[in-house]
Amino acid sequence: MTDKKASKTEVTADEKKGLGTIFGKISGKGRLETEVDRLSSRIAELELALQGAKNQLEKKEALARQAVSDRQEAEARLNQELVRMQTLSHELESLRTESQNRLEFRGIENLSPAAVQAYLSRLNSFHSPSEDLLTVYLPSGTRLSDVLPEKNLEMVEEETRSLLDRLDTETGMVFFYDLHRMISEALVPPFPVASAAWYLQNNFETAPLEEILNSSCRLLVLVLHAGESFIGFAPDARVFDTEEFIKSSVKEKHSKGGFSQRRFERLREEDIAHHMDKVFEALDRVLEENSPVDCVILNGDTPLIREAEKRLPLSPEIIEKAADIKVEKTGGEEIIRTVLSSRRYLL
Repeated sequence: MTDKKASKTEVTADEKKGLGTIFGKISGKGRLETEVDRLSSRIAELELALQGAKNQLEKKEALARQAVSDRQEAEARLNQELVRMQTLSHELESLRTESQNRLEFRGIENLSPAAVQAYLSRLNSFHSPSEDLLTVYLPSGTRLSDVLPEKNLEMVEEETRSLLDRLDTETGMVFFYDLHRMISEALVPPFPVASAAWYLQNNFETAPLEEILNSSCRLLVLVLHAGESFIGFAPDARVFDTEEFIKSSVKEKHSKGGFSQRRFERLREEDIAHHMDKVFEALDRVLEENSPVDCVILNGDTPLIREAEKRLPLSPEIIEKAADIKVEKTGGEEIIRTVLSSRRYLL
């Protein structure tokens, strides 16, 4: 009986084991199918994501292509504008140059030392109820824009500034300007304007100019022409106390060509060299007797002036004066009056 129970028990256990195996297989298959479904769903998600990424990439590539196209178009437009701007700038500069060339001074005159004093007296008589009278001292090589602040520079009309910029003087100038444009002129003194300065007040500032004009330097004057020259020394820059007139025979210029012209020119050059030897002999004598010299004013033929500069002491102020001085027809008094004259420009 006991054996029957044991046998029955074993059967029951075997049956349970078999059923477990069957259910296990069924359960594993389900899990596999579930995993397959999950993976299939994941694949579908990835495919959708990939397609979305492809779409985004295609859009970005299209935008990039458009951006490149837009950039190329913008660069082309920029280049066109640059060319247009350069063209307009060139046209503007041409028009400005043409306009400046058309500008003319209202008047130009030379003022003797006595005439300058009368001129200053008239300038000093001007007074304004407000500070609108401008005086500017400009040393040689200095422009109005180098001295005046921008806000004050704009008070002077452009045409006037252009005319001033055209003046290239060895001694500088003094600019007198009424902001109401009743007075607009420049005075070039015989001696240099030493330093830049400007004044905007109810009168014109003439004191520095008067100091320049009243200079009492030891002055040497050389007027050099082929065949006739002059050397003068004025210890107070007022009156010559030493005068030397040097005259030589120099052939006139030859107008014919060929060998005869070359030979004539050579003989003329020899005459000029001989004349300059006489000038330098007199110059050495004047310098020896009247040393030191503070200032030298040169006038005449440019090649002779350059030659004379090599023989002058290095210390004096050297000024080249443009004036038509005929030594043979002019005395020392007229020469010093001419070289000490000032030049007035009405703007």
